[in-house]
Amino acid sequence: MSGRLAQFTPPGLKPPEGWQPAWNIAPGQSLLILRKNAGKLDCSQVLWNLTPGWLKQLDRAAFSAQAEYLHEKPMFAQAFAQRRCIIPVDGYFVWHSQGKRKQPWYLRRMQGGMALAGIWERYSVADGVFWDSCALVTVPATGLAARLGTRMPATLNSGEQAIWLASATAVSSLQPLLLNATSQVEMMYPVNPAMSSPATQGAQCCTPSGTAVLL
Repeated sequence: MSGRLAQFTPPGLKPPEGWQPAWNIAPGQSLLILRKNAGKLDCSQVLWNLTPGWLKQLDRAAFSAQAEYLHEKPMFAQAFAQRRCIIPVDGYFVWHSQGKRKQPWYLRRMQGGMALAGIWERYSVADGVFWDSCALVTVPATGLAARLGTRMPATLNSGEQAIWLASATAVSSLQPLLLNATSQVEMMYPVNPAMSSPATQGAQCCTPSGTAVLL
């Protein structure tokens, strides 16, 4: 399962002021999401760690949510029904065990980025003071991702994105949408283990350190 994302190419919409490209985003850091706001698509910067307004123990915030249980887990159910988003990424990282060590791999398309399914929440601190947060949705791994682990982010094509974001979409149809979506990953390759530290940034995080595997 991916615990790191790369988000260095601005999405089609203008990103919020102050946004900086990031090659190694870890849970607890900020990232960009696309969501509907008053019927229009909006690009926002939020915290990657879902914190519902009722959450008391913030260390229990989740960075991912399994598609199979979105509708029944209190942590995710309301956001699943009402606050869905897209997390635009250039690629994501997966760690693969090799003996006693774990080797990070970078997964991406040949050209262009990917759209990951997500849900978002708002946590109010005081009147008019709040922060927004998100979690990415995962599904059973297929394609190249299945060679590294059992889970992967749910990646949506343009038609699936429109259905996922539409408020009129019946909740009952969303899980089949997620579970039937095909992986958009077309290549993967090992990268420098130094990127395992969230402090490591820059394009070198996504630079191959070995032979690429193609779909």
